[in-house]
Amino acid sequence: MKKMLKKQNQKRKMTEYNQIALNTARNALRYIINAFKIKEIYIPYYICPAVRNAVFREKINVHFYNININFEPIAEFPQNAYILYPNYFGVCTNIVDKLALKYENLIIDNAHAFFAESKGIASFNSARKFFPFLQDGAFLYTTKTIDITLPKDNYSYAYKELTFEELTKNENRLDNEDIKQMSDCTWKNFLNIDLKHEKERLISHFQKYQKLYDKYNKLNYELSTNDIPFKYPFLAENVEIADKLANELEKEYISIYRYWNNLPDSFIEKAFYTRLIGI
Repeated sequence: MKKMLKKQNQKRKMTEYNQIALNTARNALRYIINAFKIKEIYIPYYICPAVRNAVFREKINVHFYNININFEPIAEFPQNAYILYPNYFGVCTNIVDKLALKYENLIIDNAHAFFAESKGIASFNSARKFFPFLQDGAFLYTTKTIDITLPKDNYSYAYKELTFEELTKNENRLDNEDIKQMSDCTWKNFLNIDLKHEKERLISHFQKYQKLYDKYNKLNYELSTNDIPFKYPFLAENVEIADKLANELEKEYISIYRYWNNLPDSFIEKAFYTRLIGI
C-alpha cells in the first residue's frame, strides 16, 4: 500500500511523494508530524476537532490562525513555518497553489478534496469521507517517511451504508486508533470504486446547486478548473435564511453539512457555522 508518485508543482520542479494508505486522515497528520519531526505548527481555528485533537496528541506547540470569508488565511507566517491548510469543500486549489509558492513547509488537508493533486511537503485526504461505504481509510502523500512497519487496521465490515448508531460506534473506534495502515477490507473495497464515475457525480452535483444558488451566495472563492468539490458551499446572508434553506433541504432528504460550532462570536469563522451550508 505504498508507492512512489511524481507530481509537478507550480515552480516546475519535480517533487517525489510517497503514497501511503492509512486508517484515518487525522493519523496521516500525526504521521507527518513524526516524519518531519515537527515541533511547532500553524493550524486554522476553523478545522475539524478530530484534526485539532490529533495535533494536540503529539504534544507540539500549536499556533492558531484565522481565515477570511473566502477561506484565505489572514495571517502572514514565518517563511520556514510548518503550516496546515485545509482545502475547504474542495474549492480552494487556487489558494493552495498560492500558499505552496510562498511557504516551503506547507501541509494540505485534502479531506474535502480527494482528487486534488499533492502540493507542499505533504498532503492527505479521507477516502471514507468521500466514499461513505468505506469505514476507514485515508491516503497520505509525503516527501518524508518513517522507517517503521505500521500494523494494519484489522477492521472487517460489510459493504453497506451505516445506520447512525453504527456510524457513531465506528467514529468512536477510530478516535482511539493509533497510526495504522488501511485495513485490507477497505483497500479491497476501494479498488472496486469507479473513480471516473465518482468524479463526474461530484462535478454534476456541485454544478446543480451552483446554478440554483450562486447568485445568492455570499462567498467569493475563485474556483479552479482542477477542483472537484466535496460539496457546494453556500453562505447565506443571515442565519434565518440559512436555517430556512437547511430545513427545506432536509425535508427533501438532501444531506447537508454545518461545521464546527466552537468558535467565539467575535471570529468571522463563526459565520461559517451559523450561515454556511455544504450541500
